[in-house]
Amino acid sequence: MIGIELSRLAYIDIAEIHPHIDNPRKDLGDLNELAESIKAQGIMQNLTVVPRIMGSKTDYPSQDGYTVIIGHRRLAAAKLAGLTDVPCVISNMSPKEQISTMLLENMQRNDLTIYEQAQGFQMMLDFGDSIDDIAEATGFSKSTVRHRVRLLELDQEKFKKATERGGTLQDYIDLEKIKNAKTKNKVLESIGTSDFKWKLKQAIEDEARPERKAALIKELEEFAKRVKESKGLSYERAFYGFDKNDWKKPKDADKAEYFFTVDDYSITLYKKEPKQSPKKLTAAEKSFKERESKYKELTRQAYESRYEFIYEFNAAKQYIKTIQAFALKGLLCYRAADVDKVLDLLKIEKPAYETNGYRKKAGRDLINDKFLTSPEQVLLAAIYCSYDDKRSNGYGSCRDWEKKIIRDDHNESLDELYDMLIELGYELSDEEQSLRDGTHELFANIQANK
Repeated sequence: MIGIELSRLAYIDIAEIHPHIDNPRKDLGDLNELAESIKAQGIMQNLTVVPRIMGSKTDYPSQDGYTVIIGHRRLAAAKLAGLTDVPCVISNMSPKEQISTMLLENMQRNDLTIYEQAQGFQMMLDFGDSIDDIAEATGFSKSTVRHRVRLLELDQEKFKKATERGGTLQDYIDLEKIKNAKTKNKVLESIGTSDFKWKLKQAIEDEARPERKAALIKELEEFAKRVKESKGLSYERAFYGFDKNDWKKPKDADKAEYFFTVDDYSITLYKKEPKQSPKKLTAAEKSFKERESKYKELTRQAYESRYEFIYEFNAAKQYIKTIQAFALKGLLCYRAADVDKVLDLLKIEKPAYETNGYRKKAGRDLINDKFLTSPEQVLLAAIYCSYDDKRSNGYGSCRDWEKKIIRDDHNESLDELYDMLIELGYELSDEEQSLRDGTHELFANIQANK
């Protein structure tokens, strides 16, 4: 074999040709149709092989024969078709050139999964190529190459299963927003399901919560004292999710005595009222407060999920009949859409007018201008805002005096809003569905201890 002239065409015994152990494409797919075509017409395109003594970076048990560089599917189908020899171009390539050639060949045909691309890029890096080299050779952007290589940091079995479920590169890029590796691999299990965006948002929220919590505590500590219980104090307000946008310093902060307590999902602000008799929360009251905090957090997250769906929606023309039907219902039954909110959904910068009336008029003018080029998208945004969806819009009522979270049966507006979103392609997470149908465990009533 060593004396064979390189870069020439030859018919080679199929038994002497072996698959490349570093071929990026692991799954060759269904070979039956190709095998039937080869039986009828023969192999229409030559295989590209290298003498096995040149091999790859991994040693072979034997150095006899040839290794396929281009044509793995044709080789497997030819064996299935019963051929004894196949036409090959015998070439001379270094191990690095072999990997690069196989990677590019498969990518040009869109034959590689995201997982296989990531492995191929990593092999090129192992051979000494830089990110710039790979980007130039493959046509992918440098950021795309980096994103794909970082995918190999994920649990590989979970990654492969997510890819089989239809996971996209954007899904994996979104996954990088999660910092903790263990959490990232847990959310990876939901890629390709309707729960993915929900669990992604929940994980990001969980990671961001400690930072927001610490920042809010720092601001409260400027005028209030942290305490373990609210004995002898008057309730002022609670901060759910530790959102600083929901925060406003009390006007009498420099004069009155303020205190605050902290739990997993909320911070509660109190004010000293000397004349009031001290009150200690019962076990049932504490349990209710925890459930109430969790319920409000989930309801807020469900709102943000619906809002984000409209924000990112780009198939309004496809669903124009659905949008028009809900437009009539929404605009006739509910109050007028908030202009600032519509501008935000349409990604239009709000006009910088101080007087509220002029600002709203200017905002409506901008919306009308946008309607000339994107009527469907503008109509959708206006319809959504007419339903007055907000962070507290949910299916339950938190009754502090009863220590219960009661499932409401009359939120027809939210039901209709969900119906529209589902027709547009929105997928409810399991937790959203249980909030909607009233089966979520948070709706379980807890009787106060006597």
